[in-house]
Amino acid sequence: MLSFAFLCLMNIGIFTYGTRGDLQPYIFLAEKLREHGHKVMIAATDDFKNLVEEAGFEFHPLFGNAESMMHSPEGKKILQTENSLQLMKYYFKAIHSMRKPLRETYYSGIEKVDYVIANSMTLPIVSSIVEKQHKRLALTYFMPPLVETSEYPLPELAFFNNPWYNRLSFRIAQRVFWKLIKTDTNEYRKELGLAPLRINLIKHLDEQKILDLYCFSPSLIPQPKDWERQHKITGFIRSSKVLDEKHSTPALPMKLREFLTSGAKPIYIGFGSNGIGDTTKFKAVINHILKHSNHKILFCTGWSGLEDLAPHPNLYQSKYINHDQVLPHCELAVFHGGAGTLATMITHQVPMIVVSFYTDQPTWGRIVEKKGIGIHLPLKKLNGQRLLNAMNRLQNEEFKQNLKTISNAISAENGLENTVMEIEKYFLSRPAKPFEENGRLP
Repeated sequence: MLSFAFLCLMNIGIFTYGTRGDLQPYIFLAEKLREHGHKVMIAATDDFKNLVEEAGFEFHPLFGNAESMMHSPEGKKILQTENSLQLMKYYFKAIHSMRKPLRETYYSGIEKVDYVIANSMTLPIVSSIVEKQHKRLALTYFMPPLVETSEYPLPELAFFNNPWYNRLSFRIAQRVFWKLIKTDTNEYRKELGLAPLRINLIKHLDEQKILDLYCFSPSLIPQPKDWERQHKITGFIRSSKVLDEKHSTPALPMKLREFLTSGAKPIYIGFGSNGIGDTTKFKAVINHILKHSNHKILFCTGWSGLEDLAPHPNLYQSKYINHDQVLPHCELAVFHGGAGTLATMITHQVPMIVVSFYTDQPTWGRIVEKKGIGIHLPLKKLNGQRLLNAMNRLQNEEFKQNLKTISNAISAENGLENTVMEIEKYFLSRPAKPFEENGRLP
């Protein structure tokens, strides 16, 4: 029997701005939505045009180039400070400098669709456009929530734990975010003929009862009982076996296969679409591991800019690799703590070291350590010997047992299916003008 969703096909646009890790889960989400008969367009910076089109989706380019922003002289300088707040300020400064053409590309993209799925970094622009165009909006996040709860404090402000303070900690974070985006948000709202916001954007969207999905495992962050019903933790967006096969390369390169399967299992090191700033520091770290241990290293360079390491028999370098193909062959992993990569590590039960850089990464690092599935090593504390010591600590069998427990829980959560179900149910029950009083959830 056909589901109700099949009888009401939707024209959906997914809008994301950021790194490859911000985009990859959306390809899996788009695949599942297409399976249900919906048309899906994905909007991102030009960095990801080939990735989106190779997956068979219409691509809408958003102004800018994420990798170029990361590797600009100012971007590199900020990364070298290893200061998360400074990096956030730089990001919003860069967005401000190109806000006019960027807004135009968002506007033209949203004009093409009837329903919009967006992530946090797109909010200042997307929220204004959907309100102006009377489009339906659902929010999806791959980062810990900023939704108020009395059950626990914001992880970054976890100095106390009582109901009053816990709620306050989330309000503080919302205000900091609003301070960074308030001027540009209200400037654009005025340009569109909308009233300026007198409350922070997160609170404004919350008052509209916009669907707010957090796509990570409740095994890592449980859903609070005092959330309103538009806020939901749905589970990690991981592809099914069919999608994994479709998006994987036909076969590993022969040299890589030999490296993975001959001798001891290698250590995976990769920081995805992170610029790493101080390349000299990271060269020294990797060279220290190679010099003072027998560990083999599979280094995924990504956007690190670190592609000139000296050849070594225990070192294999590649710009990009398919995690699902290589991680089963790895002893442990060192990565930046992005939620998508974290989900893959847990799925393959790979003990991990999170070298956190900024935004949500320190929070995931602390959670990884609290759950006993890995070690958190903030960037500022990173050096070769500390990383080697952490690798040795991960040999403890307890890490593998904890990983097995959480991996089994995540496998049973069906995060991708849950997310699609919530989006369909929400969109198909919403009236045409979601920002009016009658646009609240029924």
